[in-house]
Amino acid sequence: MADAEKTPTRPPEEIIRDIAAERAGLQETFDSLSGELQRSADATAEKARDIGRKAIVVVPAVAAGVGALVAVASLLRRRGR
Repeated sequence: MADAEKTPTRPPEEIIRDIAAERAGLQETFDSLSGELQRSADATAEKARDIGRKAIVVVPAVAAGVGALVAVASLLRRRGR
């Protein structure tokens, strides 16, 4: 009776077709997800480049502003003595 439970009820050709169809579906899903991951990575890299470009402009401007504030504070401190 245990052997009867293990015997497939479908012909081997049908099982092989089903496995091939499942494999094709999985491959399609994998390819789709892989493409989405690549697009996401590309978008992230582009955002990082944009942030880097902005930092090149903003950081020196902020540093100049801070330097000017320090200079003014230093002059005011000397003047107050």
